[in-house]
Amino acid sequence: MGSVSEPGLITARTALAVLVATWPRRIILSLLLLVPVVVAAGGGFARADPPPRDVEPGVATDTGAYRVVPHTYFVSDRVDAGSLDEGTRWVGAVVEITNQGPEPISVTFSDQTFELPDDLPLDDYVNPREVLRADTGTRLGYAQPGVTYQVVLLWQTTALADPPPELTLTMNRTEWTRWEIEAGQYTWRATPEAYDVALPLGEPPASVLEEEDE
Repeated sequence: MGSVSEPGLITARTALAVLVATWPRRIILSLLLLVPVVVAAGGGFARADPPPRDVEPGVATDTGAYRVVPHTYFVSDRVDAGSLDEGTRWVGAVVEITNQGPEPISVTFSDQTFELPDDLPLDDYVNPREVLRADTGTRLGYAQPGVTYQVVLLWQTTALADPPPELTLTMNRTEWTRWEIEAGQYTWRATPEAYDVALPLGEPPASVLEEEDE
């Protein structure tokens, strides 16, 4: 059996020394390169929704679908909402809205603009269940393009027996979005951008209240 020559032995030792000296670095480098892949797979690099921006009551805010001027909120069990059960407790937001879009907006069906705090006990409706005109007390079915309305947004609630001095109203910014399931149809859809306004407690407009028994 032949022996390894001195030059060959030196070459083998040199290769082994290089491998021992470099393998930890290679492993560390491989792990560092793998980290972004793992983070991305877990959604770590997903774009976070921006926090809501605070706006002041009485200030006009462009929400996309509407130009909104928020005013006050109230809680009442005397709201006259047509055929709905009497004695229901409502939380209402008094706002001015102007339809900025090209088409009428169904304010209680397809509108995703207005929301109340998540921790407030409401019925099944995230967006307002009823929208009444503040001048006549009648339902506002559709907001017409370019028309300004003083309205009362209404949600049913089992809470707020002792209403706080302020209540946060979230106004989602919306975009005119094409339907994916039906060609040629568009509607307003909420985006991640939103505005929060601390509405002061006020009185409901007399026009939306039931007449008191004499």
